[in-house]
Parts: sequence; C-alpha cells; structure tokens
Amino acid sequence: MAKRLLVAALALGTGISLLSGCVGNSTKPAKDAARSSKAPAWVTQPPQMRGMAYGIGSMEIYGSATDAVKRAAELARIDLVSQLKVTVSGDFSSETVELSGTNRDSEVLRTVRNYVRSQVPPAELDEVQISETHTDAKYAYALAELDRNAAAARLRRDMNDIEQELSAIGELQPSGNRLQQLQPLLPALTLFAKRERLGERLTLISMERKAPALSPELKALQDRIYAQIDQLQVSLELLDDGAQTIGGGVLEALTSQGLRIQDGSDADLRFDISAQLSGKAKDGSHYVFADSRVTIRDGAGRVLSSFSKQAKGVSGLEDVARQKAAREVAKLIGDELAVALVDKIR
Repeated sequence: MAKRLLVAALALGTGISLLSGCVGNSTKPAKDAARSSKAPAWVTQPPQMRGMAYGIGSMEIYGSATDAVKRAAELARIDLVSQLKVTVSGDFSSETVELSGTNRDSEVLRTVRNYVRSQVPPAELDEVQISETHTDAKYAYALAELDRNAAAARLRRDMNDIEQELSAIGELQPSGNRLQQLQPLLPALTLFAKRERLGERLTLISMERKAPALSPELKALQDRIYAQIDQLQVSLELLDDGAQTIGGGVLEALTSQGLRIQDGSDADLRFDISAQLSGKAKDGSHYVFADSRVTIRDGAGRVLSSFSKQAKGVSGLEDVARQKAAREVAKLIGDELAVALVDKIR
C-alpha cells in the first residue's frame, strides 16, 4: 500500500493532467463512505477484470472525512493512469517532420508543430469513475475504474469527427499567391494536433495499445501544408543602425532555420526589424543586449504580428557576443512566425 501511495503522490507531483472531474461528477455513483474497522479487499488489491483499469488512492484524515475522500479520489485517478503508462512503450508523437531532399529537420516546421501542440491540452478521460470509497479511523480510500473499451470507442469517434473536418479542408484548392494558398489550410494544423492528442490517449487506454495512423489522404494534406510553409519567401527590412549591425547574423540564423530569404517585392512575408544595441564587459565576458522590435507584414504590407523583446549574447569576445544576440533575435522571429501562422494568418 505504501508503495502504491508513493507512486500516486509522485505522479501528482509531475503534473499529470489526463483525467477530469471530481467525485461528485462521476457518472456511476460511488458507494457511501463509511468509517469501518474492516477494509474492503480493493484497498490493498485492486480488482482484476478484462477490459477494465483500476486505481487506488488514499489520504490521511486530518479533519474533514469528506475532503479526505475527495483527495483520495484524485490520487486514485492518477494511480489508474500511472499503471496504464507503465505498460505503454514508445511515443505516439515521436514522428519528425523532414524537408524533402534535405535529410534534416526543418527548424521552422518544428517550431510550428511545437507551438500548435502546446496550445492543445491533453485529451481527458471522462469515463473514469470513482466506484467505491471507504474510510476508517485514520484514512480515506477511493477506487477509480475505467471501462477501457467504452473510452476507446469514444476517442475513436472524436478522432473520426476531426478527420472529417480535415478531409473538408483537404478538398480546398485555394488560389492566389503562396500565402493566400496557404491561409485556408492553416486551421488544419490545430486539428492535426487535436487528433494527435486523442491518439496518445487511445494508445494509453485501448486494449490494442495503438491508435489508427493517418490515412494516405490526410498524410498528403499534412505534407502539403508543411511544404507550403517551407516554400514561403520572406524579406528583411532593417530599419535602423542597430538592426543593420546585427542584420547579417539574423539573416544567417533565419536561413539556417529553413526560411527562404530574398530581396524584392515578391516576398510573401516581410520582417521589419529595429534594434537598439547596448553592451557591457564584466569579469572577462562581454554582454550584448539587443532591444528589438519586429513587425511581420504580408505582401500587401498589412501587419500580421508585432512584438518587442530583448535578446542577449554573452561571450569572451565582443563580436561573438553580438553574433549570439543576433541569433537570439532570429529565434524570437521564428517563434513569433509560428504564432502568426497558427493564430493570426487566417
């Protein structure tokens, strides 16, 4: 029992957020908690039933037995998920995006994927119920149970709904310049992330321990969107002396991220950059600070995004510190471009 409590407590400390609801929200009413000297068998040994998953939580009663039961229920849910995770191997979301012909990952696409994924919370398991509770003189106990087949069926339905939305987007054939062709497809990025989250939960709880792969049609849509992001052409407008000073380093760093930098009016996006540089030397190290402001515009000059942030470079050599500050500015631009693509360019 002590070991099970430790596992549940550790899982809670890591911030696992897979399950929703509380005792009062269970779809199956729990048996009334009653103080008893004789603990039920499940307190020390969870039930064993094919197609079901169980978790046990316990909490010392310091005052209110009701509060202790609620806390035990939370720990029971965490214990249930922890036991499921032990038997899952591999990482459903471990696929990488690779630019065709480059044999290397695109930093731009990785940034976009990471950002959109961070905006989609893990799928919840509403089917988890607290089926029984028990209290004695010192502790409150709760038993959580999950019908894995029912939960898996619901997750598959949710995935199917998302796939239908994606299929509708995949039928679009927008015209116009590169950015205009991409814009109607961008909502699919969030849908793909939601499907991925559902697939992770399905891998966790289904008896088959796997989720259905993307269909060839949806994989083609995903590749199409990534390719169009990769094909976007951007230009840099260095607005002041500070931007001119770090402009070469910013250009180099953005190019290494996978952006296609060009001069002229044919660019799909324009980055207007200004920067105020300052620096100091301390203990043999040089610090260069770039208070930068970046505005992202489309080809028609409309503002899509704007931000002001400080970038810093540190090195024993002042020129190297300046280069590091320039790379940090480029990273900020790449991050903001991902935000713009996901949230603002619609």
